[in-house]
Amino acid sequence: MEIRLHPKAEEDLNEVLNHYFKIDINIEKKFIKYLELTFNKILDFPDLYQYETKTSQKVLMDNFPYIVIYEQYEDIIMILAIFHTSRNPINLQGRVG
Repeated sequence: MEIRLHPKAEEDLNEVLNHYFKIDINIEKKFIKYLELTFNKILDFPDLYQYETKTSQKVLMDNFPYIVIYEQYEDIIMILAIFHTSRNPINLQGRVG
């Protein structure tokens, strides 16, 4: 299996990285590290995490207030959103099933 980012998730990621870069490049690097760990957890145990909808699942990142929402397909994990926990989930309409 491999991880792919939905175009909107790429936008989410760029927004987060820009935000943390402006604060401190070390925080940005730490976020990347924990995001990679989260992606690896999803790859290792894709069925472990709670369902957000009928087809999408979510996992809370360690050490950062972000949720990664994804869907499983035959040979890929599609990351649909990298979502700050304070944001309104209504903003995800059109991404999740």
